[in-house]
Order: sequence, then C-alpha cells, then structure tokens
Amino acid sequence: MAKRRLSLEETKDLFLYSTEIENLFINEFLPAAPGDYVKVYLFGLMCARHDQEISTKKLALILGLSEQDVGEAWIYWEAKGLVRIERGAATEENGIVFLSQIEALYGRAPKAAAIEETEEIAADEEADEAETEDEADIPLHISMDNTEFDEVMNRKLVDRRLRGLYQKYQMTTGRTISRQETSRIEDAIKVYGIEPEIFDFAIDYCADLGKFSIDYIFKVALRWTEDGCRTVADAKKLLDRHSRRNSWYRQVFKELGFNRLPAPADREIMDRWFDGMGFSIEEVIDACVAAAGRRDPNLRYVNKILENRRLEKGGVRVNASAESGTAAQKSDSPVSRKVLADYFEYIRATEEKALEARTEEVLAKVPEMKELFAAESGISARLLSMTPGRSSLDERQSLRAERLAIEEQKKQLLSENGFPTDYLNRRYRCGICRDSGYTDEGMVCSCCRERAAEAYEWYTGKEKA
Repeated sequence: MAKRRLSLEETKDLFLYSTEIENLFINEFLPAAPGDYVKVYLFGLMCARHDQEISTKKLALILGLSEQDVGEAWIYWEAKGLVRIERGAATEENGIVFLSQIEALYGRAPKAAAIEETEEIAADEEADEAETEDEADIPLHISMDNTEFDEVMNRKLVDRRLRGLYQKYQMTTGRTISRQETSRIEDAIKVYGIEPEIFDFAIDYCADLGKFSIDYIFKVALRWTEDGCRTVADAKKLLDRHSRRNSWYRQVFKELGFNRLPAPADREIMDRWFDGMGFSIEEVIDACVAAAGRRDPNLRYVNKILENRRLEKGGVRVNASAESGTAAQKSDSPVSRKVLADYFEYIRATEEKALEARTEEVLAKVPEMKELFAAESGISARLLSMTPGRSSLDERQSLRAERLAIEEQKKQLLSENGFPTDYLNRRYRCGICRDSGYTDEGMVCSCCRERAAEAYEWYTGKEKA
C-alpha cells in the first residue's frame, strides 16, 4: 500500500495562530524579568515558531522601544540561558536562537554556558530538599568546595527573595514590573541593605496609603532601615511610636490654637522637649497653657518656658555615663545657663587671641600678605558703604569676585611658605553653632552637654584660683 505524505499548509498570517510558551519560562524567568525584555522575548519567540525573520529596527518600532533596548534584551536573555546570539558579519544582523529549557534541564548533552542560570536554580531546589535526599542525588556537575557552595546558596536565596518582591509588586500594582523598578528593588536589597521582609511590608503599607511608586516605597523602607528596623515587628513598633508622637504634636498645636500641620522645624523643636530634655506630654501641655495667654503664642516661647523649668531643676547636667572623665564629670554636677554662656564666651575669646597670634606669625614670615589684607579690608569697606539697589548690583558682584581672588592668593602664599591653606581661618570646636551654644534656628546645640563638662572644670578652676 502506498504511503501518503503528510504536511501542514504554509502559514500565511502568523497573527492568526498561537505560540506555545514553556511553563518553566513563566515560573522561573517571567517574574524577575523587566517588562520590556519580556515583550522582546515573546514577540521574537512568535516569529521564531513560525520561521519568520524580523529586523531589530522593525521589532523596536512594533514594540515601541529603542533599538538599544531590543539589543540589551537579547543580551539579558542570553545571560539567562534562554537564547543564543549568533554573531554575524559587521554588515549583518545577529541571529537569535531560542533554547528549550526542557531540553536544557533534561536533555542528554546540555551546554553549560547556555543553562548556567537554570542549573543554579535546580541546585537551589536540590538544596531545599537536602534533608530528605541522599548524597547520590546531588547533580554531578556541581564541583566546588563547601565555602563556594554556601556562597552560591546565599546568593540564590537573595535572588529568590528578590523574585518574590517582584511578584509582590506586580500583584499589588496590577501590571508588569519594569526594568527600572526591578533595578530599584535590587539596589534596595543589595546596595542599601534593606531586609526583603521590610521592603515587602513597605509595599503593603504604601499600598494602603494609595502610593504605588517604587521610589516612594523605597524611601519608606530606607527610612525604616535607617531607624534600625530589621524585621516587620520592628517596623510596626516604629510606626506605633510615630503615631503616638504625632498625637502629641496635635495636642500641642491644639493647645496653642494652631490650625495647621507641624512643619519639620516644628517637629524638631517638639522632639527635643521629649527626647533631649526628657519632659512628658503632660509637662509640655502645662507649658503650652502658660504660653497660651500671650497675644502671639509660639513654640519658641514654650521652648523658653521649658528651658527655664529645666534650669530650675539643675540646668544642663554633665554626662554621668562618661567613662573617661574626672570625678566631677562622673558626679553629674549641674552647670547653670550663665556659667555655660560665660564658658562659650571664653572659648570664643581664646580663639580670637590664637587667630591674632597666627596672623602675626604669617605676616612676619610672608610680608606680601600685608598687601592682600589691606586690599581685602578696602573691598569690605566699599561693600559696607554701598546703598542697596539694582544700580549697584554689578559693582557688588565685581567686588565679591575680587575678594574671592584675594582669598585664593592668600591660600597660595600660605601653601608656598609651609602653612596649611586654612591657617588664617577662625577655628571652632563645634561647626554647627560656631561656639555660641545655639544653632541658626535658635535651638540649643547638641554640643552643650559636652561643653557643660568642660564648663564645670573651667568654672571650678576659676573658683579655686
């Protein structure tokens, strides 16, 4: 009996047919892949299944991508072991060969370079089942010592948790994750040290607020991490503490009659009452009641009330926990506001004398510096004598430029004569308050506690003398 030749009718329109996708691709590679790269892979696979050729330019046009994006997508999939790029001549397009993952995993002679990622995933799955499997079940292609094996497993654990975050973000937003979003999440975990469970919780937390931007979620997770949160329980405790603190802010503003939200500077002032000065919310509200009788109550007035009340209780105290200090430091002796202010004045006066001595030393060794000092004084006098106005704007800018040029000449002379370039600059023990005890916002500087210990020694030394 004659045999019949069987064949399929030639495909006329590939868009009327279907394209089969391996479940291994959907399960292992799709969740972690950038969305644009998935588009390139699927469209390219459709063309390959039906033996169609397509140029990079046309593929980019159809998918709404740049040709560079398409090229980077093929490089990405080659690194994952899903395709092989066959490099052609300089004038030809590179060929793309799609590799079967089923063949890579279960075929007789897989190419190691093409299935590297798949082998690591298989090794990861084997490691998860190590407690119930015999050593003979370990794939023969694994040949590394225990240290290298542990490093690979740790890396794959991070990658697996990353894939989980990609899936979580996609499920939350209801769309395919983009390349930029996957990079942002990977940087959060690998570069900024954010725990995956913290980032996972941040996705849920921000979604409840109606915030789905990956940058917004990243900032929330980073802030929690910087506040010491390593677990979800830590983050929940932090949120509870912030919620309680926000309630205190509202009570203060309500007592003072403010109909606005606290600004960052307001919160900083109030935080200092609770954290730095140790007042309870009841004590703060009592101070607000005292300030509410003023015509224009404000936080600075409440701050003065609380400062005075702390002074009545002993003022600024020396840090009693200092291990390397004198007996006076360890006795937690109080220092009054006046003594501390006098000590700051003493610090400034001492530096003024030291600066004068350094200036005389430089002038004695570098006579040319006198001319620069004179020119600098002349410019300052001219700037002070000028009346404000648009007509003098150009002249002011010119004078400032001359002054900057003189500063550079002074630094050059100092360097040439063996002095540090900042030798004639005023020196401060605290660059924040410039040895005044108060920041530019009028807040008591954090250096006051350290200065208090010094002030006690300075003051008791004066008394003995």
